[in-house]
Amino acid sequence: MGLEYKIETYDAARTNLPQLLRDRPDFLREEAGTFHLGPLPETILLSVKEEEGYVYVSQHVASTETDALLGLILRRILSLNDHVVVSEI
Repeated sequence: MGLEYKIETYDAARTNLPQLLRDRPDFLREEAGTFHLGPLPETILLSVKEEEGYVYVSQHVASTETDALLGLILRRILSLNDHVVVSEI
């Protein structure tokens, strides 16, 4: 597995990340609350799991596309929360 991040925020639910991720053209599937994104069903680039107060992001492949997806998620969280801490796990 690639890089993993833990994004701490006081109100993760407010960002409505599940809907944002489901609406993306690269959304593959949801398994037990984890959203997988990638160009093909067998190629998962990024996985996102939301828990109370935290969002966990796993970059399975290092690429410009996965960096852009991570940036999109961070921007969404930052635009709706004024306190965010990003830690590499």
